[in-house]
Amino acid sequence: LGFLLFPLVWSLPEAAVTAELGAAFRDPSAGVAWVEECFGETWGAVCGYLNWVSGATDNAIYPTLFLEYVTSVAGWQVGGWERFGYVAAITVALALVNYSGLEIVGNASLVVCIIAMSPFVILTVVGAPKVVTSRWFQLPEKNAYDKEEPLFDDDFQTAPGPLPLFTCANILWRPFLNNMFWNLNSFNAATSFAGETIWRRQEGLLAERVTH
Repeated sequence: LGFLLFPLVWSLPEAAVTAELGAAFRDPSAGVAWVEECFGETWGAVCGYLNWVSGATDNAIYPTLFLEYVTSVAGWQVGGWERFGYVAAITVALALVNYSGLEIVGNASLVVCIIAMSPFVILTVVGAPKVVTSRWFQLPEKNAYDKEEPLFDDDFQTAPGPLPLFTCANILWRPFLNNMFWNLNSFNAATSFAGETIWRRQEGLLAERVTH
């Protein structure tokens, strides 16, 4: 149900803003250009720096996740300096791909996209006939704070965060909203390619129609 309603509340307005400002500012810096135009160079620089920090910290998890997937499938036990060495090697390899040029990065991204999305496509096709639509509107029967049989096998329930870990209708709202934002956010990243596309008047008119 969240994936049906949340796009209307958040994703569609964000996509509309992206379409309008992306058509008006054909600049690879995207949101940085928007902030600089509105609030000046200082806040534009702050926006760019925070975007860089966000990207660096977010992308840092992927070599670790990739290694975890490989070791879990292969049944390897990797830890300590050996694990650090593997993660560092994956990071350096990906950095070299970026330094090799835009064409290679583009082709590699296409291959990674196909590999990453293919399981979702296969599971969607195979699982679609087995979907029980009546379950979409069912609330969780299990109490999120059940100490005898907790929902999570780690310290997630007690981990600190900017929002309190409260429950309503047996739903843990902090992780629920976090998952919604993570899956249905970042449409503004598309405007980073605005300066690389061929401008057509029809595209500008379409963007204006979408936003209005």
